[in-house]
Amino acid sequence: MNATRLFALLLLAVTGTALVGCGPIYRTEYRYTPPQDMAGKQCINQCGSIREMCRSTAENRAAQERASCQQNASIRYAACVATAKDDSARRACNPNAYCNREADTSHCEREYRQCYQGCGGKIDSYQVCEFGC
Repeated sequence: MNATRLFALLLLAVTGTALVGCGPIYRTEYRYTPPQDMAGKQCINQCGSIREMCRSTAENRAAQERASCQQNASIRYAACVATAKDDSARRACNPNAYCNREADTSHCEREYRQCYQGCGGKIDSYQVCEFGC
């Protein structure tokens, strides 16, 4: 057996074992049943408004963190270029930064579900397979 074929088989065995070892990946979905009375429905509308404010706050915080990351990356790059001893060292300075901070709104959703149930709504959760099903 030549080396290329042996390497391919070994790679396939390792990759296959890694994928099998992980098992399926699930996410939780929710089914919402609102209360029948008008007061409960109005309460749920307030929960929705609170959730939107929470999401907006999280988005703003993430945007500020991205801007701060970009600013810090620019400062580091400028310092690297300024202190480089020669052209080779200047080329080694990295002008790119990974500043992709996403907003974490998971706590907003948890609080919304608690509020929804507090208003008399019913929530059923169920699992949906996303990968390795």
